[in-house]
Amino acid sequence: MTLDTPTLFVLLIVASFAMAATIAAASYRREQGLFWWAGALALQGLAFVLFGLRGQINDALSIVGANLALSAAFALFGEGIYRFQGRTAPRWLLWSPVVVIATAFSLLLDDIGARLVISGPVIALQCLLMFRALLQRWRETPGRGKYILGAGILAVLGVLLLRMLQLAMGTFHIEAFTDSAPMQAYTFVVSLVALIWFSFGLMMMSQDRTEKALQDEQRREAFHNDILELLANAQPLRTILAAIVTGIEALHPGSLCSVLLLDRKGDRLGEGIAPSLPEYYNAAIEGLAIGLGSGSCGTAAFTRQRVVVEDISTHPYWTPFKALAARAGLAACWSQPILSASQEVLGTFAIYYRKPQAPAVGWMALIEESARLASLAIERSRAAAALSRSEAHYRLVVEAASEGICVVREGAIHFVNLRLVELLGYDDEAELVGRRFEELIQLEDQLLAKHHDQELLGAFDNLRYPLRLVTRSQGARWFEMSTTRFEREGQADTLNVLTDITDRKLKEDRVRQLAYLDTLTQLPNRRRVLEHLRRVLAESQASGRYGALMFLDLDNFKPLNDTHGHNVGDLLLREVAHRLEGCVRQVDFVGRFGGDEFVVVLGELGIDQSGAYVQALATAERLLVAVSAPYELAVPPQDDEALLVHHRCSVSIGLTLFPSAGMAEEGLLQQADSAMYQAKQAGRNTVRLAEAV
Repeated sequence: MTLDTPTLFVLLIVASFAMAATIAAASYRREQGLFWWAGALALQGLAFVLFGLRGQINDALSIVGANLALSAAFALFGEGIYRFQGRTAPRWLLWSPVVVIATAFSLLLDDIGARLVISGPVIALQCLLMFRALLQRWRETPGRGKYILGAGILAVLGVLLLRMLQLAMGTFHIEAFTDSAPMQAYTFVVSLVALIWFSFGLMMMSQDRTEKALQDEQRREAFHNDILELLANAQPLRTILAAIVTGIEALHPGSLCSVLLLDRKGDRLGEGIAPSLPEYYNAAIEGLAIGLGSGSCGTAAFTRQRVVVEDISTHPYWTPFKALAARAGLAACWSQPILSASQEVLGTFAIYYRKPQAPAVGWMALIEESARLASLAIERSRAAAALSRSEAHYRLVVEAASEGICVVREGAIHFVNLRLVELLGYDDEAELVGRRFEELIQLEDQLLAKHHDQELLGAFDNLRYPLRLVTRSQGARWFEMSTTRFEREGQADTLNVLTDITDRKLKEDRVRQLAYLDTLTQLPNRRRVLEHLRRVLAESQASGRYGALMFLDLDNFKPLNDTHGHNVGDLLLREVAHRLEGCVRQVDFVGRFGGDEFVVVLGELGIDQSGAYVQALATAERLLVAVSAPYELAVPPQDDEALLVHHRCSVSIGLTLFPSAGMAEEGLLQQADSAMYQAKQAGRNTVRLAEAV
């Protein structure tokens, strides 16, 4: 069968410009690499337009211009691959073939055979450069798009090599470029197929990277929440630091992380947590004096600045340790100082690699966040250790105690030390002696104190618990009270040792809040949603009163992110959260489940199922109206010019009632999620009730 070359030209031209327009639209404000590829496809389409006009326009324009455009297209494809990978393109290497084509074809206008001999190897070389660039970041490029792009490059390379072989054997002859010779026709067919593969491969690479970035963000958020939970549960320091180290290594395979603490004097690197580094390496680093040129960690601790060493073998900071690093197989090291709230250096957080490399985009923010978490863990551990040491000391030396101490007899203060007088803001012991101790306790904590007093009368010899005391000038402050019963002067007395833990309590409350709060919308996060749903479900089963669970997913959210970026998307999520909270009762619950998904839990709807459904549906309708109202999102100004984004979106809601026989919180969420997808399929901006209620 003979393939008509002009017809193939038309197909190639239409496909090139269509793909160029599609990719350009997809890359607008999103992906620079795709924008370069769109330009390459447009140049390829222009080349075939000029090829098709051979004989109707000037030969120099048709021959030189077409081949120049074709070669430039391959150079732009190469530029796009390098930019997609976040690397600087070797332009002299990519664009030298374009210069060769321009020069040679200008001199060989009348010799088609010579032009074919030159163009084949030159275009083949450009294909090899593209394939080489793709292979250099093959492992770092996620998804299947790279395979399709690679297949397209190899297809073009294969047909070019076959043409060069036939030229060398003398079996390939054409009088004009538009001849329908089999080899010529096959060249254009492969070009058409490769063009389609190029386009789909490039777009899939972009989509795959976007999906991977979303998955990485979810994994980072889970890692962050896990560390906060360890902090909230007061886990040992080594446990928390080891979780930080192994968590970062899991997020970025191939990295080897360490946390080094400074010694007590603060001038040497001390204890380290680095399970992936060799023991002999850790032993050699421990005790190293900090200073300029003491490796990455010693220099970072000394300068209080991040130190990025991309190649250990050539960096002056590592000159004394190159042999040690080479033995351990370490080639790059980035170190971040761990600073306390008062900017004291506590230690360093470091990331090693076995090959020389620079930090990727987003790495620095993750390193800083890890250092902050490590700082919080170290300061909390130091405070706890200091408190433990002080308590042991003060119990032995009451007269010189710097903790508040009082003796209570029959409810009245019988003795008080000067430190407690100072902590409570009084001028003299006489102002406290004789007063009832209960009067100093915050009203809400008095019942707790009475309960513990009863425990002391029973089987307990001593107790320790937190409570609030009302000071004269600072209001209510948190104290940890260790209380013990003993006999003194023939009387049964109670010894209270009080430690002001207000600052520590505020920090612990903040850590616990972060573990259960979505930092973007300030709504309860996924973990808190599950805990609340579990509790409300148990209450509903006990009382027989119905409740409702709604699973909400925003419609038309992704286009806003794609067009204006994640900052504007975040503004929309905050506004949606505010509107949802305004549509429910104080006893109801609104949380962010993740991404653009929200959960609303309604409790105490009544004992009648149909009535409960009517109440829940009315709330859902209010949510639909509130979310679908227009948004005006004020974007922070750039170049002194603020931007106001107008947007409309809606929400799809899945609704289920509880309690339902044998149904736990996960099952309820699955029901509501399934109903939400039914709402999506029904046209969005609507509510659907789960089938099984």
